[in-house]
Amino acid sequence: MLRSSRSLRLILLACVVVVAASGLSGCGGGDDPKPKSSVPAGFDVPDGVTITKPGTKRVAGESASVVYQVDEKATSAITVTITNVRKGMIEDFRFFSLSPEQQASSPFYVDLAVVNEGPAGLGGVALPVFAHDDSNTLLPPTPIVGSFAPCPTGELPESFLPGQSATLCMVYLVPAGHALVSVDLEPDGSDSTITWTP
Repeated sequence: MLRSSRSLRLILLACVVVVAASGLSGCGGGDDPKPKSSVPAGFDVPDGVTITKPGTKRVAGESASVVYQVDEKATSAITVTITNVRKGMIEDFRFFSLSPEQQASSPFYVDLAVVNEGPAGLGGVALPVFAHDDSNTLLPPTPIVGSFAPCPTGELPESFLPGQSATLCMVYLVPAGHALVSVDLEPDGSDSTITWTP
């Protein structure tokens, strides 16, 4: 946990999810494995919602609708729009205690809008949105507790019922020597990925 001189706390996740080579597009050697269904068995897609196919590529400003199954009791369709991807400055973190590796990283701020299409409430749920760098590594968002003007509001509200929408901003620290390739939404693992190119 990082603590700033203004008593803000920056919680950095210690692990990253490495994309398995078998899940990367363009890998040769036989037939590709059959992708997972984008709609779980028994789930009724809400009227007016079209589920986006896994593997779809988007650009900033475009939306995608997926079914997000948090647990057995909370499964809902959501529509996610990555509205902007902004490159920050490490000086933005001047009030935080950063390790040398973190000080050498490149911050990115991802602005997004989320609509809960229903039928379940998703209050306080973490969204499976990752920064994908050029080493084929998925970087989870860096949660920030307290006020952070360049990129506030990284979590869904405690009450997020069907029909409600939220505007979020997520912070990602891309390691030195690597570039941001895409922002990935993975509602059900690597073979459910939808990507936005910054």
